[in-house]
Amino acid sequence: MIYYRNGELLEDEVRLDFSQPAFRTGYGFFETICWNGSKICHLDLHLERARNSLAEFGIAEEPLEYETVIREVINANGLENEFARVNVFFPAEQGMTLPMVSAVPFEYVAQRTWSLKPNPHIFLTPLMAHKSTNRMDYLNAWKYAQSEGFDDALLQDFEGNVLESSFASLLFRVGDAYFEPQTEFKLPGISQMVAACHIDIDSVRISLPQIEQFDHVYALNSLGGMIPITAIGDVKFEVDFVIAERISRAVLEL
Repeated sequence: MIYYRNGELLEDEVRLDFSQPAFRTGYGFFETICWNGSKICHLDLHLERARNSLAEFGIAEEPLEYETVIREVINANGLENEFARVNVFFPAEQGMTLPMVSAVPFEYVAQRTWSLKPNPHIFLTPLMAHKSTNRMDYLNAWKYAQSEGFDDALLQDFEGNVLESSFASLLFRVGDAYFEPQTEFKLPGISQMVAACHIDIDSVRISLPQIEQFDHVYALNSLGGMIPITAIGDVKFEVDFVIAERISRAVLEL
């Protein structure tokens, strides 16, 4: 894999200073962005979210022509006409970050569905509102769900309120009304921001016992688009690909 850092295209190995928090504690942020084979999807929204996090934690950002660099990395990896996952990393070293850009192939599957397993472990921190590079809790939740035969984990707070999944925002629907979980302990999802430009979304508290009242549930992320959820634990949901495909086209700029 060829990646960009500090003005160079490099291959394979990434070097970080052992003494700095980026290496020692995973201190930093990142964005996952879709390259749809011809376009970098919603780059402005991703950069705005990352910069909000950098500003809140007092991390200075090295100026970078992101679109130019991303296209260079895409071309260097031979992904010009392919679907790919682009990551921009912002490791924090000495109070600043030298952004890193990578790109790898990603298989987008249309009309895909997920099932979610409620995660038994609760983790709540204000850092959940940021896409930090310290993601061990999220990965462990996903691994547990996978071991139980599910696609992803559903995260909840100590009161049983739904937050998000390990890798996606969640959207609940009853009739023609759409709802996102109301909480400070989840990431502001880029794909959900895009969805909100096409459908009206209200924000309400949704407890795990309340999920049975909804007709449909969807996961939203920048690479998968809008993915219908078939089940949360033992609770089953109807699948509607019509709205999912429309929103996916907007998220993936197809």
